[in-house]
Amino acid sequence: MQAFHNDQAYYAQPQYAAAPAGYYPQFNAYPPYLPAQQNVAPFPVYATPYEPPQQFPTPAPRRKHLHRSSSAAPSGKSGGPLKSALKRHDKLSASDGAPLTRSRTTSDTRPRVNSQTRHRSNSLPHFVPEHIFFSVHSTNEFRMDNIAYQSTLEELKEHVLPMWPQGVSLDDSREHRWRVQFMGSPWSSVGTDFVLAQRLVTRLFTILASQGYSYLTTVNVRNRLQPPRLVFSQSEPDLAADFFTVTFNKSGYKLSILDAPIEVTQDLGASLRKAFPRRITTDRAMEEGVYVIEVKKGGSYGTPEVDKSTFTAYFLQFLNSVGFKLNGSIPLGKKAGFGLGPRKDVWFFRGTTRRPESRQSRQEK
Repeated sequence: MQAFHNDQAYYAQPQYAAAPAGYYPQFNAYPPYLPAQQNVAPFPVYATPYEPPQQFPTPAPRRKHLHRSSSAAPSGKSGGPLKSALKRHDKLSASDGAPLTRSRTTSDTRPRVNSQTRHRSNSLPHFVPEHIFFSVHSTNEFRMDNIAYQSTLEELKEHVLPMWPQGVSLDDSREHRWRVQFMGSPWSSVGTDFVLAQRLVTRLFTILASQGYSYLTTVNVRNRLQPPRLVFSQSEPDLAADFFTVTFNKSGYKLSILDAPIEVTQDLGASLRKAFPRRITTDRAMEEGVYVIEVKKGGSYGTPEVDKSTFTAYFLQFLNSVGFKLNGSIPLGKKAGFGLGPRKDVWFFRGTTRRPESRQSRQEK
C-alpha cells in the first residue's frame, strides 16, 4: 500500500484477533465450499417421464338423413328407405289420418280429396284451401279448382252430372281439380237446352252453399284468352239455400225469370205496373218454368222514355226486399251469327226455402 505524501508518518493498521469458536452460538457455521463437479446435468431428471395430456378427436357434424327412392340406392344395397325415413313417414301418415279443422268450425271431420294418395313435391300437404274457383270453357266444359273435401266432389258428381240429358264425355278429377265435358253444347244452347244449362249451374250453386261455400266475386273478366272465374269463399253451410236465374234480352227491357217462386214473380209484376204505369207490355208465366216481364221503352207520343238503369235498379231492390239477393253471374247462351257478340249474362239470385209472404196474402188478412 502506498503511503500518503504528507508530513505525518504512516501508521500501520492494527490487526484484530479472530473470534473464538462458539462466539456466535445462535448461528450455525456455514458448510465448507465445495467446487462444482464436472459432467453433471444442468437440470434434474425425474423418475417418471412427462406425458402430454390425451388429445380427443373433434366430433364430426351430424349428417341429415335424406329420403331416397329405390332408384337412388347404391349398387349392392337394398333400395328401401332408411329407418329414419320410415319413422318420419309413419308420423306423417298418422297426421294425415287425423281430423283436420277448418277456421270457421272445430267439428269438421270430413276427409279431404285424395287424402290417401301421396302428395306431390310441389304441393302443400297440410294446406286446406278456403276458396273454390269455377269457370266454363268452350261450349261444353267446366272446371273447378281447390275442391278440399271428398264429400263436396261426390255430391257434385251425383247431382250435377245427371242433369244434362245428352250425357258426359269426360269426368276427370285429380287431387283438388275437377274437369267435366258434356256431350253437345250446353253453354251455347237455346230454347229448352238453355233452360237445362241454367238449371245445371243453379244446382251447382245450391250444392256449394250446402257444403259451406258462397259466391264472393268474379275475376279474370278482361282476359280474352281465359274465361272469367267465379270465386266461392268458405262460409257456414246453408241447407235451405234456394236459387233462381234471370236473363235480359239485348235491349235490357225484357227479363226472363227461371224457377222463381210464383208469389215472387206475381208480386214483382204488380209492383212494376204500379211503378211504371201503362208501360208493362208482358207479364205472364211461360212454358218450362219461365216467367217473362217486359216494359215498353217509350219515347213516342210525348211519353218519356224509361231509363234502363232505373228499371234494373227497381227490379233488384224489389227482389232484395223479398229476401233474394244477386249472388253472381255467368255468360251462357248462343252468340250472335258467325260466333260474334257476347253471350247472355245469366244472373243468379239466392234466398231461402222459407218463402216470404206475398203482398196479396198480406192484404187478404
